[in-house]
Amino acid sequence: MEQGRGTCPVCNGTHRVPAGNDKYKTVTSGYDKETDTFECKNCGGQYMFGKPRGDVKLRPDGTPCTHSYSSKNVGRCLTQYTCIHCSESYQIDSGG
Repeated sequence: MEQGRGTCPVCNGTHRVPAGNDKYKTVTSGYDKETDTFECKNCGGQYMFGKPRGDVKLRPDGTPCTHSYSSKNVGRCLTQYTCIHCSESYQIDSGG
């Protein structure tokens, strides 16, 4: 694992999270019917075309981050998301 990163606290490094009782889970991107799970949206699945990595950036206190993102419009159809805890960021182009 890279320095400054730790095991994702949401999926515990498995890349998957339980789907639960989401009534639209079978038509949601990243859903696996065999395991009844979604891709983790904390360690990479939140990025445009991203795949979960199983690890995340560390917070200033040294703990792996459970991200909370703030967003801002940075272009016509471009939104920048930045974690309020560890400053990890990514952009999504809605292509509208």
